[in-house]
Amino acid sequence: MNIRTDLALEAQEMIDEQKTKKMNNSSKIPEGMSVDTLEKNYVVITKINITSDEAANKIGKKKGKYITIELKNPDLNTLDIHKELASSITECLLPFISQINKKEPSVMVVGLGNKNITPDSLGPKVVDKIVVTRHVKTSEQLKNTVDKRLGTVSAVSPGVLGTTGIETGEILKGLIEKAGPDIIFVIDALCARKTNRINTTIQISTTGIVPGSGVGNHRMELSSDTLGVPVVAIGVPTVVDSVTIAYDIINNLEGSSVDEDVINSIARNNAGNMVVTPKNIDISIDRMSLAISNGINMAVHKGFDIGDVSEYLL
Repeated sequence: MNIRTDLALEAQEMIDEQKTKKMNNSSKIPEGMSVDTLEKNYVVITKINITSDEAANKIGKKKGKYITIELKNPDLNTLDIHKELASSITECLLPFISQINKKEPSVMVVGLGNKNITPDSLGPKVVDKIVVTRHVKTSEQLKNTVDKRLGTVSAVSPGVLGTTGIETGEILKGLIEKAGPDIIFVIDALCARKTNRINTTIQISTTGIVPGSGVGNHRMELSSDTLGVPVVAIGVPTVVDSVTIAYDIINNLEGSSVDEDVINSIARNNAGNMVVTPKNIDISIDRMSLAISNGINMAVHKGFDIGDVSEYLL
């Protein structure tokens, strides 16, 4: 059975689980994949670097860098937790910006998703809180009067194919041609393998993103290969596949073992088309979108802290 997850960390964990169960050479983590972990007060940061085709095929993820930031406390409900999460996002994004060989690279923030559907509204909500400056920084009349700490930032929520009739990738190609960003941050909702990672985990990767992949609606890939500029994907799992939940419930029953024929039968009927999200999704999305936007703002605007960001957004 193919368990769905958009998180490289979970794909790596499933290899470890397989290794524990089978204890044979075929389940060992392959060459060309490194895993490093850093633990802070409120978050755990795991960096996975996939450099070989063997490793990429083994865990089902493209070659590249994957950074996962996990909250120790599932509730992002204190200022201290929020500050550490936002600053951790900043720390993880800065190396990607510094790789651009420009004194002040132009950054475009793209929020994917449908703002009218709560589990899919993460991207648009992040964009709403980004301090955008490109219109000021490129103005001959205004550029010398603005705060020197401000970077050149644009932001857009292109909507979804069902409401625009245009592929997101096609929209972005046109925007890139006109605005000329040096790097793009793309934010989207993801699908998780484990329910405890819903709204508690952030994945940052260099491999791009496929809009709608979290719910099985695969669209045109957004990556450096398709858009022609570096793309850093920032994703948060907001849903879990219903079949995965059924698998876990059966697997955790005392004295029970999973009959994959039963699971596959569930996957083939209507239940296989369902995804599940928590009842507190509204609060979780608001809190997580604020943390991500603060992390991006502090990364692209030099010397900014959360207080500075708040002043510019008032």
